[in-house]
Amino acid sequence: MQHALINHDIENVERQIKKFIADEGFKIFDDIDQRQEAVNVGLEIPETRLIIFGNPKVGTLLMQENDDITFELPIKILLIQKEKQTELIYRDPLNFPGNNELSAQGQAILQRMHTMYTKMIAAAKQ
Repeated sequence: MQHALINHDIENVERQIKKFIADEGFKIFDDIDQRQEAVNVGLEIPETRLIIFGNPKVGTLLMQENDDITFELPIKILLIQKEKQTELIYRDPLNFPGNNELSAQGQAILQRMHTMYTKMIAAAKQ
């Protein structure tokens, strides 16, 4: 897993991430408020959000090549409030199981996904 600390609160980071996702043409499949789910069962965790997103047109190409990668899709980003910062956690697509069995096209897709996360982190830091 990859971790990055962003010097903004979770609401600001989530807003920046969602804008980035929309601007890049991805679809948000779900946005789970995990803190609220914990509160619903009488437990407590810091503000925590899981954003599940992707591009079915691109992800399906990977799914056609390797079932192990299908488990990793759609892709995700986890945001956790850490005092006045937000920790951003994600799995680097270059480390997806089965990635070394992909065609050149599949490898290129994973590389673009890797680059996308780097750009997303930069956008969240603004």
